[in-house]
Amino acid sequence: MFFSRKNFCLFIIVLGVFGRMGECEVIEVISFKNSDQKSESNSDDVKYEEENKIIEANVTATNSSSNVTKVNCLTDKVYGPVEIVNATRLMKLLILEPGPSNKSRNDKEGRLLPGTCVIVLFYARWSIFSSQAAPHFNALPRSFPHIKAVALDAIKYQNFNAQYGIVGVPTLMLVHNGKPVAKFNYTVYTLETFAKFITQITNLQPNGSLYVTSLDFSGPVSSTPSNGTDYCLVLSWIFITACALYFTSQSRWWQQFVELIQNTWRESNAQHEHVD
Repeated sequence: MFFSRKNFCLFIIVLGVFGRMGECEVIEVISFKNSDQKSESNSDDVKYEEENKIIEANVTATNSSSNVTKVNCLTDKVYGPVEIVNATRLMKLLILEPGPSNKSRNDKEGRLLPGTCVIVLFYARWSIFSSQAAPHFNALPRSFPHIKAVALDAIKYQNFNAQYGIVGVPTLMLVHNGKPVAKFNYTVYTLETFAKFITQITNLQPNGSLYVTSLDFSGPVSSTPSNGTDYCLVLSWIFITACALYFTSQSRWWQQFVELIQNTWRESNAQHEHVD
């Protein structure tokens, strides 16, 4: 009887140990499943947040593109071919047209008001890129006859470069009612990209098909780079050469070289005197 009770107690203890191990195993499995569920839920949340961000970005981009206020260009006047202008002529074209509180209006109100649109090409006669863009710009007034097209030598008249932020040539800028509105930001300078730029900014559409003729290569803006002397470049090289000569003359190496020449000259003179 004693042994049977003892064996029964041992049996209960063994069952308790195995039961605890089973419970531990079950707990571990459950916790593993819970971690999987949490990771899956976290990944679902991340995907949901990313989808929301993409949707918000698309909505923002759509709203930003739809909220762009296009420039209201006057269409009561037809302009001729491209005009090569100087600083005085360009200043007259960029003067604000008379109107109530033109300067006090904000950008959106100014765009909605009808005004004269001027497209300005800042170019350089020696620039290859300006020469490549020239025939396409010469053909632009044929497609947009209601926009005044002018070209200015940005190297000859450099006072406009800092005023309008011209950092390179060629640069195309649209002016509405005397105020700069936008700059051409494409990498390819063709008639198609020029027309796309204008239609995105203004209320105008191309007049007929877009094409470039052989006459557009002959002017008004030249399509052949000139070989004129750039005096600014010449002055720059003169300044660099003068600075190099000055710092070389002040160096220790130059002084040693001069002393060597002087000593050699003195020794040669002394030998001649000794021979005499």
